[in-house]
Amino acid sequence: MGAKSKKSNADAVYSKKSVKTSNPFDAAISQTAKRLNPFDVHVNKEKFKILGRICKHDRGLPGVSRAKAHQKRVETLGKQYAVKHKTNKFMDHRIGKHLTGEQLTESVMNARFLAEKLSQVRASNKAEKFNLNDDELLTHRGQTLEEIEKYRDERSDDEELEDEGLDAEFTSTAHFGGGGDAAQDRQAAIEEMISEQKRRKNEIAKDKDEVHDLTEKLDANYKDLLSLVAQATKDEQHEKPPPDAYDKLLKEMIFEPRGSVTDKLIKPEELAKQEAARLEKLENERLRRMKADGEEQETNIQTTHRSADDLDDGYFAAGNDDDADDTLAYDLDGNLGTHLNSKKDYQTGQSDDKSAEDSENEDDGEESNSDSDSEVDNLSDLKESGSESDSEPDHTPQPKTTKIKPQKQKFSETADTSIPYTIKMPKTYEDFTELLVKYTPTQQVTVVERIIKCNHPKLEGVNRENVVKLYAFLLHYIKDMFEDASEQDIGLHFQFVSQLMPQLHDLSHLNSERMSNTLLDLIKEKYAEYRKNHKAYPTLDTLIYFKLVSNLYSTSDFRHPLATPTYIFMQHILSRARVRTRQDIAMGLFIVTIALEFSSRSKRLLPAIFNFLLGIVHMAIAKRHEQLEIVPPFERDGPFSKLLAIPATSETKTLLPQKLQTADLVTHTISLDFKVRALDTTLCLIKQIFDEQMGEHTGACYLAGPFLPLIEHLPVNLYPDHVQQHCAEAKSTLKSVAEQKMKPLAPPDKKPKALRLLEPRFEVVYDDKRRPKMSKQKEERVKLLHKIKREKKGAIREIRRDTAFVQDLKLKQQIRSDKERHEKVKRIYQEASVQQGELNELARSKKRKKF
Repeated sequence: MGAKSKKSNADAVYSKKSVKTSNPFDAAISQTAKRLNPFDVHVNKEKFKILGRICKHDRGLPGVSRAKAHQKRVETLGKQYAVKHKTNKFMDHRIGKHLTGEQLTESVMNARFLAEKLSQVRASNKAEKFNLNDDELLTHRGQTLEEIEKYRDERSDDEELEDEGLDAEFTSTAHFGGGGDAAQDRQAAIEEMISEQKRRKNEIAKDKDEVHDLTEKLDANYKDLLSLVAQATKDEQHEKPPPDAYDKLLKEMIFEPRGSVTDKLIKPEELAKQEAARLEKLENERLRRMKADGEEQETNIQTTHRSADDLDDGYFAAGNDDDADDTLAYDLDGNLGTHLNSKKDYQTGQSDDKSAEDSENEDDGEESNSDSDSEVDNLSDLKESGSESDSEPDHTPQPKTTKIKPQKQKFSETADTSIPYTIKMPKTYEDFTELLVKYTPTQQVTVVERIIKCNHPKLEGVNRENVVKLYAFLLHYIKDMFEDASEQDIGLHFQFVSQLMPQLHDLSHLNSERMSNTLLDLIKEKYAEYRKNHKAYPTLDTLIYFKLVSNLYSTSDFRHPLATPTYIFMQHILSRARVRTRQDIAMGLFIVTIALEFSSRSKRLLPAIFNFLLGIVHMAIAKRHEQLEIVPPFERDGPFSKLLAIPATSETKTLLPQKLQTADLVTHTISLDFKVRALDTTLCLIKQIFDEQMGEHTGACYLAGPFLPLIEHLPVNLYPDHVQQHCAEAKSTLKSVAEQKMKPLAPPDKKPKALRLLEPRFEVVYDDKRRPKMSKQKEERVKLLHKIKREKKGAIREIRRDTAFVQDLKLKQQIRSDKERHEKVKRIYQEASVQQGELNELARSKKRKKF
């Protein structure tokens, strides 16, 4: 029995030694446990064991932790203390200097290698700059080594072969010519052979020279012969099929110009300086030509010679009409003709400044006018017809096409209308108006543009307040034009503002804050005037500022310092001003059109727009019903409630489709054609609003509802066909929008109740009387305060340890310096004692010599 137990114990021991565990870290753990000193392990004992509490620091190695902390301070605080008063610092400028280990990828190493190669190349280039021997070119027979490699001359190889043949023949004859001949015969044979060899060499060289000359001549005339060869080959070849689309595309890609490096971008300051310098140069040339033309006219009027610089400027030399030549030239209207054709214009004393300006500087090309024309389409919607675009119906008043002089812009026919290239900024508004009155509206735009370029804020020596003053002058000038404007002047004034819009846009961006404040002050002033009589529509000089804001500033912002007050101003006008005359209706529709421009991007419509359009449709209904309702400022049964109602006559059927005109903004009497045009414009605006801007609004059905009964009671059969068509389109649009029901608000879906699980539900129970019951938020706050306190104590402890470490470093440094000082003092004393001993020995030796 004992033997069996011993055997089983031995087997168990053997099995323990032979079986290996699957965990590869078991061996490491055991080795660490063997090396670990149990006396180094510190155990924190707890008085009470609390269920669920985990103690992270129950066992630890304070010595190891202290050593790690000391090493960390040596690497951080120690190095910082060592370089505390050092000013120099090693900077690593390598590529990827912050990357270490696996982060150093192949791309980073390639970039470093490439940078090193480039630095070596730059260093070699610097070294080659002073190496004068590299400039020497090695040549052979007048050709460089590169040319010889490209165009190899085969003559040298042939000469070597021929020389070898001659030398072999000569050697064989001279050395093995036979031993039986006499010496004289042998000498004569050798001389004859030498002469024959020279003759053959000369013939071979001559033939080669001739072949070489012919080859070079053929190469020189190769281009001339190429056309003949190509023609011959073309005649022999058959006709090729026409190229397909692929061949055409391939040829286009072959001959497509490659991209080239462009010039650097010009800064706004440099661009302004270049433009000012260009205008100053053109002005000097213009003045020089004017002076030369005047001197020539005074000295010799009868001369017929015309130089290349004689630009005529729209004028012709005085004299007999029979002496006039028929040279091709531009007449005063800009058409190509002869001087004979333009005599009539000369006799009337008229002149065209645009042709004169084109003649003065062809390179200028009327840059200002062309830029104005291109930017008007983007920045201004005030065209001659008053419409925004052809595809989008804009029913703003339309100016008449008759060309009549403006009321406040009278131009003298004898005045000099040539525009200087450099214009100084007028000091007062009166000087500014006097400057503009000399020119036509088109030329006034050019004058304003040149004032801007000559007084650009980026130029040196230019007052930055000039552009702000010019902006205020232009706004005041526009107000004076539209103030008390007549029916004939409004169309020209709108055209002038349309052409001036690019310049106003440029000015508003030169100093946006000051410019917007200037325009805002004017709008506030106009609003204060409107508040005095809020039941009457403001004048046209106020409405034009609404158009300027719409074109120059962003109307899609949620809150804009200038566009938002203007939008509210229009809301007050539409909701309070009464409609009594034709002018009121036209101005209201004009404001509605501008308000739609404001809301085209922001999608925020004014409520007064719908009320105003409802009132206009209500005015066109002659027979009223009890179902029709209207909201002030419109009247249901007042004397002005049927301003747009038309009689049942056949005259209205013959009216052509027309839009509102600019004359409607200043006319009070209501005509039959205006009634038709106003209703047609209103129907188009209703269709535009609900078709384009109300599609995304959820409450559009409630806004479209009041329009349907009014349109149903309209006497559509009395109106022309185009009005009936617009009415049908607006009606169908309103019906489609009204049928869309708004989705009602619904409470959020409740989360489904979770299934009851088998796990027990644990509830927090506070049995400790020392800790009072607290809410969840208060408990979290207490935990955070406790954590902050603990972290604060830890931070203070670390700061104290860091301070002790730094003090230790200072103490060690002081001890080291004191030790060095003591060693130096000791060494000095030692050297001094040696010297003193030598001096004493010298003194004793002197005393002995005396005795």
